[in-house]
Amino acid sequence: MTTENNLLPRMVTMQKALLASLRLKDVLDAAVMQFAELLGGAKVAIFLSDNESLALKLMAAKGYSDASLEQMKVLPFSAESLLKYVVQKRTPIGVQNIAQAPEISSQIMRREGSNGQIALPLISANLLVGGVLIEVHNQQFLNYIDFLKDIADIVALAIANSILFGRSEYERERLSTLYKTSCALSGSMLEVSEVLQIATDTALILGNTTTCAILLLDQTKQGFHLAAFKGLDGSSLSDFEMGTQGTVAGNCVRNGKTEYIGDGNREPFGLPRAMGGAPFLSVVALPLMYNGEALGVLEVFSPESRAFHREQIDLLESLTSQVSTAMFVALTHESTASQSILDAHTGLYNRRHFEESLQKELDRSARHKHEFALLLIDLDHFAQVNDHLGQDKGDEAIRHVAKVLKNALRDIDIAVRYGGEEFAVILPETPKGSAVEVAERLRQTIRNATAPGVGTITVSIGLSAFPGNSENAADLIKAAEQALDIAKFEGRDRVKDAETGKHAVSGPIDWDDVANQAKMSVINERQSRLQSRLTVAPEYASWMTKQPALVKKKSQNTGE
Repeated sequence: MTTENNLLPRMVTMQKALLASLRLKDVLDAAVMQFAELLGGAKVAIFLSDNESLALKLMAAKGYSDASLEQMKVLPFSAESLLKYVVQKRTPIGVQNIAQAPEISSQIMRREGSNGQIALPLISANLLVGGVLIEVHNQQFLNYIDFLKDIADIVALAIANSILFGRSEYERERLSTLYKTSCALSGSMLEVSEVLQIATDTALILGNTTTCAILLLDQTKQGFHLAAFKGLDGSSLSDFEMGTQGTVAGNCVRNGKTEYIGDGNREPFGLPRAMGGAPFLSVVALPLMYNGEALGVLEVFSPESRAFHREQIDLLESLTSQVSTAMFVALTHESTASQSILDAHTGLYNRRHFEESLQKELDRSARHKHEFALLLIDLDHFAQVNDHLGQDKGDEAIRHVAKVLKNALRDIDIAVRYGGEEFAVILPETPKGSAVEVAERLRQTIRNATAPGVGTITVSIGLSAFPGNSENAADLIKAAEQALDIAKFEGRDRVKDAETGKHAVSGPIDWDDVANQAKMSVINERQSRLQSRLTVAPEYASWMTKQPALVKKKSQNTGE
């Protein structure tokens, strides 16, 4: 029990606890615990001031219900609570009953069963750092409000010191990241996909967020396509099929300057959805420019309002300057080097490049503990297209599917002509669940995009994932091939994901047995089709040998 006799010893104890660490989280946790103990198990919440959004943000709390925590998550300076008085007057205030309290304070007091509420300012160097809200059960603690103000001053000093320390650590870490990124981008000739990977990984660190995207301008310079992303919901990817008019990215490119929206409530929109469909409230769009030419836009997102600060934006602008140069060099190099790694028939990458890229992606993902997926795509009943429409139409069908794949995938994805009528796609930074969504979207897109002179084309897709299905290239390919055989065996025009490794599913029939049965079925079907051709071929050859005699006889009958 706190009494006048033990106030000073408790204050010393609290001061020691607050100064024991320079980490902000430790200071906040210590402050909450010490206030609660000092005031006999009171409920305590500590807020920090955000002058950009003109609001107090809840940083630490003890004892409050979930409903109250949600209500206090962000309190505008103008919100009707005791903290409004603290912000305006910079002095402590307390109320003994609900009738005396402002609207929000009275709601919290009623919900928490409080017999009194105290609000204390956190002031350091004449600056408002934040505030403390306390629910007390013993109204006698309201008499100690001046003493609590002295405690709050100590808390404010400890918080201010930890913030300064945190900022210096943050700046050091971010500058180190930026330096490492600069070395990675300039150290060697990179492919476009590698530049995109480095840029998105670094943007997440510098922006202190989980979501970003890179949009590159299309050839017309009137629209964007999604080249790379991190942390976006698969259902929101179509939101990036946007033009340069009336969007944040478009404004950014036209003006050649960074665009920042902090509340998500003003034009231009063009913001995607976060995981679960919630809207993003903050976005920073930074232009990718080289010698005055716009290449695209880097965007970072947050579901919180006013999530990005000037220091973060400055670092992101330094990043985009480096990325723009590396991207221009990579695009230029890619255009000259592509002849040796592209399939001449489709314009996709060839098998040799696929094998090299798969091993690179596997090594990179293992090193950074990331996930990726592999798709194998086969045109359904392709032999019938050749048999009935001719090989020229078969070639057109392959080129058509290749074009659809190019348009539907990110620049960071690697689409390959795997052989004949088969394609492969490497999906970096893509967990298995998202890869299934991508594969299903590809299947539907190919089905809906009618090929001129051929008609509707359907595909079967087999999918494997790293590291769930396997952690080596050969087994990843094998798992995807097994899944593809089963997709064809089960009726074609579908996606099948491999059930091997960590994704193995127990059932009456082992996966390998099903895969072997499916493979034998596919082989038997091919042999049956080949046998039918061999049966027709002798008759055709016989007809050809008789044709000259028929022509000769006819000629004789006509007197020729």
